[in-house]
Amino acid sequence: MKNLHLKIFSLAIFFVLCVGTAIAYQTLAFDFPNSAGNWVVAYHRSVGNETIVQYVPSGQNYQSWDKTLIIHSYKNSTQTSALGLLRRVTAQMEAMNNYSKYQYERVTPTDAIATRCVVGNARMTSQCDIYRAMQSFDGYYTVQYINKDMESFKSDYFNWLEAIRKAKPYQAAFRNDRYLNKDNFEL
Repeated sequence: MKNLHLKIFSLAIFFVLCVGTAIAYQTLAFDFPNSAGNWVVAYHRSVGNETIVQYVPSGQNYQSWDKTLIIHSYKNSTQTSALGLLRRVTAQMEAMNNYSKYQYERVTPTDAIATRCVVGNARMTSQCDIYRAMQSFDGYYTVQYINKDMESFKSDYFNWLEAIRKAKPYQAAFRNDRYLNKDNFEL
């Protein structure tokens, strides 16, 4: 009888662990720099295993902005590393505007950060950006801060770089425990 109770208890614990894992929600913990002001969600879309959320300063929109923060998630990606993902995406950006190459600030297989400034051309406006790709629990996140004003970018560069460096995937068992509750953003 004791063995039967132990088996039932073990099965119940196994069930709770499986169900607990299945209902966990993922999001990204990100704090805007203090100097950033008020930002709002300008665009949000999920297609298949990808989700994208675009933030802009209050009063701007997804079509007309001076600064933007874009968070993109890739669930169950076939990409083999965050570094590989960032290298692929930055190569596409460099093909659109080859004024300058990305300079890599951090290079590991699970986390990479690159930055650059470009002068506008027919395919891309003048802008500077910080681009990060990181591995999450079951996929990848990219975080990209873009500023079309080079002087503004340079003056606030370290604040944004630090905020992007501190961003981290977060997994919670309850939806009300999410960091980004401005919209439904999860892997």
